[in-house]
Amino acid sequence: MRSPTTSRSTMRNTQRRTTTGSLQTRRTTTGSLQSRRTTTGSLQSRRSQSRPGRSILSNRNFDDDYDENSAKCHCANCKMRFMHRESSVEERYELEVKLADVLQCIDHQSDEALADLGHLVKIKSISVQQEHLRDSRDALEWMTNRLAQLKFRTHQYPISNDPHTCFVEPQRKVLFANYFSSPTKGTVLIYTHLDVVPADRDCWFNDPFELNALDGLLYGRGVTSGKGMAVGWLQAIECWLKINRDLPMNVKFIVDMMHEVGSEGLQHYIEARSDFFLDVDHMIFDTNTWLNSDRPMIACGLTGWAYFGIEVRGANKNLESGLAGGLVFEPMTDLCHLMNSLLNKEQEINIPRMDLMVKRLTVEEWHILETAEFSTYKYMDQLGIRRLRHGSNKVDLLQNRWCKPTLSMHGIQGADHKTECSKTLPMLVTGKFSIKLIPDQELAHVHFIVKEHLLKMHHELEMGTDMTLHLLDACEPTSWSTTSKATKAVMRAVGDVFQKQPVATAGIAACLPIASVFRKMVDKPIILIPYSRRLDRHNQENESIEEDLFMRHSKVCASLFYELSSLPVRCKCGVIPDYCKLWGVAERLAVTSEEAKPPVKRTLLTSIISKRAQARKSKKNIKDYLMSFDIKKLIKKIDLKRKPPSNNIQDEKSED
Repeated sequence: MRSPTTSRSTMRNTQRRTTTGSLQTRRTTTGSLQSRRTTTGSLQSRRSQSRPGRSILSNRNFDDDYDENSAKCHCANCKMRFMHRESSVEERYELEVKLADVLQCIDHQSDEALADLGHLVKIKSISVQQEHLRDSRDALEWMTNRLAQLKFRTHQYPISNDPHTCFVEPQRKVLFANYFSSPTKGTVLIYTHLDVVPADRDCWFNDPFELNALDGLLYGRGVTSGKGMAVGWLQAIECWLKINRDLPMNVKFIVDMMHEVGSEGLQHYIEARSDFFLDVDHMIFDTNTWLNSDRPMIACGLTGWAYFGIEVRGANKNLESGLAGGLVFEPMTDLCHLMNSLLNKEQEINIPRMDLMVKRLTVEEWHILETAEFSTYKYMDQLGIRRLRHGSNKVDLLQNRWCKPTLSMHGIQGADHKTECSKTLPMLVTGKFSIKLIPDQELAHVHFIVKEHLLKMHHELEMGTDMTLHLLDACEPTSWSTTSKATKAVMRAVGDVFQKQPVATAGIAACLPIASVFRKMVDKPIILIPYSRRLDRHNQENESIEEDLFMRHSKVCASLFYELSSLPVRCKCGVIPDYCKLWGVAERLAVTSEEAKPPVKRTLLTSIISKRAQARKSKKNIKDYLMSFDIKKLIKKIDLKRKPPSNNIQDEKSED
C-alpha cells in the first residue's frame, strides 16, 4: 500500500505532465497556425509576383496622401507641421472676391487673348516637317518670354535622342518653367504643346495660319489643341497677378514642341529631372471631352497600350526562293497565320478572356454615348470610306472607340519593303501589333493570354519555325475616383463657369498617351480639363472653336486655381530638405507690406499697453478697486485715532 505522500506526489507529477503535454499541444497548434499563415502569406506573395503588372496606380486613392499626418517632417520651425492646413474663412472670402475680379479682368482682356492666339497661329510650328523646325523653336521662344514676363523662372533643355544632331541648329528643346509662391501652398504642373499637324491650304476657307473670326467661330490651325490651351492658361495667370499680385498656388509648366511626333526625347529628360516633380501635387492636361453641347464631361480615366512583336525564326540565313522554296518552313507564312489568328472575320479580338476585366459602363455613361453629337455619315465622308464596322449604330461605334479594347496591326520588320521584285526568303521576321487597354485591365494578364493564345496556335498548326513573343512597349491603363477632392474641385470650376453641372466618368476613358506617360513616370494624380467640343474639327481642315468657349476656358483655368488652393496641402519637408524655409513671392510681398506700414500705430499701441501696466501696479488691494479717494482718506483718519499717541509731536501735527 502506497503512502499518502507518494500518491499525492504521483498525482502532481501526472498533472504536471498533462499540463506540459497540453501546453506542447497548444504550441504545436499555434505553430501549425503560424505555418498556415506563413504559407498563406507566401501564396499571397506568389500571387502578387505572378501578377507583376497589376496597376497600383489605378486602385490608389490619392486623397489618402492628404489625410495622413507627415511623419517625415523633422524641421523645428516648419510652417507645415500639420498636413491638414485648411484655408480660413477670411482667406477663402478674400480669394473668392478676388476671383470675381479676375473673371471680369479676363472679359476685359479678350482682345489681348485673341492677339496672343493670333500670334501663335501665325507661327508654322509643324514638328513633323524638318523645314519648319525653326518655326517650332520660335513658338517656344515666344512662350518662354511670355512666362518670364509673368515672374516665371524658365529653362530650355535640348531633348534630341540622336547624339549626332544634339548640337545641330535648330535644336529640339523643351521648356521647363516654375513659379514659386509659398511652401504653404499646393503645386500644380501644367503640360501644353505648341506644335501642330500640317494643313493643306486648298482644303481651307482661308489661310490656316491666320486667325480668322467668322460668325462667332475662330478659325486657325492649333486653336483647338495646344496653342489655344496655352493662351488660356497665360490669360488666367496674368489676370490673377494683376488682381492679387500673386498666384493662389505654385505653378509649373512643361511646354513641348515635339508633341505631334511622340514627344521624342522628353521621357528621358523627365527621368533625368525627377527633382522637378518632387513638390507637384497635381498634373493638369487639357482634353477634348465635350461629347455634346448640354453638359461638359470630365474624364477620370486614361487608356493604356501593349505593343507586341511576334518574332518567327527559320534557318540561320536568308535563302533564295528558287533554290529553297518548298524545302524549308518559311517564317513569313507562319507569321501571317499567327497574326491572322488574333482577329476574327469581323475584325474583333479573337483572344479568349480579353474583355474579362474591362470596366462596365453605367447607365449614365451609356446615356452620354447615346446623346453624343457624332454623325457616322460625316465621319465616313471625312475619311473617304463607304462602310464602318458597326454600320450606323452610333453607340456601338463610340463604345469601341473609348470603352473597349481594340487590336491594330502595324507592320512586319525584316520583310521585303522595296519597290523592286525580290525573290529572297527572309528567315527572321517580326510582326508588330498593339492592343489598346481599358481601365481595370491588367498588363500582366493581357500579356499572359496573348502569349498563351499564340503558343496554342503555334502548336495546333504544327509550325516548323521558332516563335518568340516580345513586349516592346507598354503602359498601364488607369482610372481614379469620380468623387475625389481634386475631381470635385474641377467639377466646381467647370460648373461655375458654364453654369451647367458637368458629369464625371471613369468608364469613358480619354486617349492621351503623353498623360499616361507622365502618370507612369511621375506617379502624381492627374486632372483632365474639358476644352473644346467634338464638333470643333480638332486637327482637321477648317479647324475652329467657338470664341465664347475659348474665353470660358481661361475662366475655367482661373477658377481651378482658386478651387485647388482650398484643398489641404501636404508637407514636403520629407522629400525636399528645408522646403519650409524657402521664400516665395507670398513671403516677399508680406515683408514688403510690413515695411510699408506706418510706425505710428505701433508706438501708440505700446504706449497704451505701458499705461495699463502702470495702472495695474498702482492698485495694491481690494479697497483701491471699490472705494473713492474721499472714503480712503476717512478710513485713514479712523485708523490713526485707534493707534496709541506718538511721542513725536511734529509727526502728529503733520498727520492732522
